Amino acid sequence: MISVAVIGTGGLGSRHAANFAQIDGCRVKRVYDIVAENAENCAEPLGAEVASDFDQCLTDDIDAIVVVTPTDVHAEYCIKAAQAGKHIFCEKPMTRTLDEADQVVEIVEAAGVKMMVGQVLRFFPEYQTARQMVQEGQLGHVGMIRMARINLMPGGWYCDLQRSGGVILDMIIHDFDWLLWTLGPPERIYAQGLYEQLPALDYALCTFRFSQGTIAFVEGSWADATGFRTSFEITGSGGLLAHDSTESTTLVAQRRGGDEVDESAYLPMTPAAKSPYQIEEELFITAVEDNLEPPVTVQDGREAVKLALAVLESAKTEGVVDYA
Repeated sequence: MISVAVIGTGGLGSRHAANFAQIDGCRVKRVYDIVAENAENCAEPLGAEVASDFDQCLTDDIDAIVVVTPTDVHAEYCIKAAQAGKHIFCEKPMTRTLDEADQVVEIVEAAGVKMMVGQVLRFFPEYQTARQMVQEGQLGHVGMIRMARINLMPGGWYCDLQRSGGVILDMIIHDFDWLLWTLGPPERIYAQGLYEQLPALDYALCTFRFSQGTIAFVEGSWADATGFRTSFEITGSGGLLAHDSTESTTLVAQRRGGDEVDESAYLPMTPAAKSPYQIEEELFITAVEDNLEPPVTVQDGREAVKLALAVLESAKTEGVVDYA
């Protein structure tokens, strides 16, 4: 039985806690939050204990720490957990700075513990299928990728760029991680952002050029009033793959063969489909139980932070960043 302590019990933290509690061979034994009421509300339905401080989550009866705090304190909790010999699941982004990411990598690897970063996009079927089709050449040579992630401004600490990194580091790091996972690092980056002009309604448009000639555009917005939605278009010499989360059939491929276009629809999503969050959490517990490398490693988490910070730098300077 893997005993877990959840650190940070706001909306997403409580969701993670409930999910971990449903995994066979796992129990949420303890929760901690600097807001005691949040911890109590999370713990009660799970039958978990409430810790009065973080050190109570580092005792011998805890195997793994789940870090779901504001981004700027991720490194602090991950480092203390690793030094105590605890396995770690950390929400994205792994850290707020690259120096912090390097420290976490060094200490986690020295401690020999498992650490997985919650880059959950890798477990959404649309994005898994898209990666597979790109890597298998089913779309031919991919010339252009357009990705978008649109939401309302979350409010609170997210509005503080120094804490959250804004829409670039906090939200569209999902899409950056998918690009790294699928194509590897880009060669050049150019980004524009609106944080300085509209800090309460953050928006960014990012352009990447890859060594294979692919150009990718990633749009992120906390300035939309219609709610959360995602989309992408992947255009290759052999066809086009499109995703729109607002459609009942979320993934559609158009294949080119001579002068004909063959349209195929994929992935009509249903309420019965397992949550990608549940999938990533189960995979983390399996990695701990079976001594396996997690599917999103601490190095993967570092690379996503590194790329997002380079995008932030481009948006701040309004200049091109040479990356790889």
